[in-house]
Amino acid sequence: MNLASCQYLIKIAEHGSLSNAAVVLGVTQSALSRAIREMEAELGVSIFHRDGRGVSLTEDGKLVMEAASSVSSALSDLRSTLEASRGQVAKEITVGLLPSTAKILTVPLMVRLREEFPGTRMTIVEGATGHLAEWLNDGRVDVAVTNDSPSIKRFNPEPVVTHHLHLAGSRGGPRLPHEIPFAELASYPLVTQTRTHATRRELDHIAHEQGVRLNVAVEADSMVAIVQLVAAGLAYSLLPHFAVDYSTMQSSVVTNPGIERHICLVTPLAGARSQSLGPVIRSFRSEIRKVYKRISSDSAMAAATQV
Repeated sequence: MNLASCQYLIKIAEHGSLSNAAVVLGVTQSALSRAIREMEAELGVSIFHRDGRGVSLTEDGKLVMEAASSVSSALSDLRSTLEASRGQVAKEITVGLLPSTAKILTVPLMVRLREEFPGTRMTIVEGATGHLAEWLNDGRVDVAVTNDSPSIKRFNPEPVVTHHLHLAGSRGGPRLPHEIPFAELASYPLVTQTRTHATRRELDHIAHEQGVRLNVAVEADSMVAIVQLVAAGLAYSLLPHFAVDYSTMQSSVVTNPGIERHICLVTPLAGARSQSLGPVIRSFRSEIRKVYKRISSDSAMAAATQV
């Protein structure tokens, strides 16, 4: 069991597939299979269940995974300590994004990184807020851009953008008013996220307090699917203004009460790792605010001209 095999194990477990992990790691699938077989032989346990859909950790494999993660984390800390002692910027950063933020931020963050820190490599992972909180806690993510929720409070999230949710519908459907009271949402068939998402739970909580029975016609945890259903006129949804495509959609800001959401930059870093990543994170913070400011301005202009 060596460092390379630990890193292989972690990536295979994250992706649930040897083929996907091989692509990410830039090695052959046979090399991964051989490394896992050697590790299993050395430890005398089966690490993965294998079936037609991929692989998953056995109970013994979960213990091995914990040890592998500790080894990888310790090495990362050592590398960061050495980099910080030499005043160097970290060579790698892993950024966690929501699907909606990934669509907006991936390119600007990559451009900014290459311009200011060409020696630093960025890895981007996508997930819901709950997944990002778990990855932050495990040290698999260095910084995340996600919605504010109780699951990230312990990481001292820094709000970078505040926005209100809009009722979004197809541009070809009945004209929506500029504003719509929350109680009137009951008249619209909605596509929403499942209750595993903080925004959906907040929506249900407000509906309960207001005595409003929402018509949730479809649940979908894919932002792409939600936007497609709305644009096709099959349902309405509650979206941040920057997720509304005004070429195919129209929107109405929800009021009485409005639904305010915060997008936060979460950086649970301390010590040497924080020092070596600090310049990159500060640069990202500036870029994120710039991107959302531009999008807010563009969305406001598009909303003002919607027909």
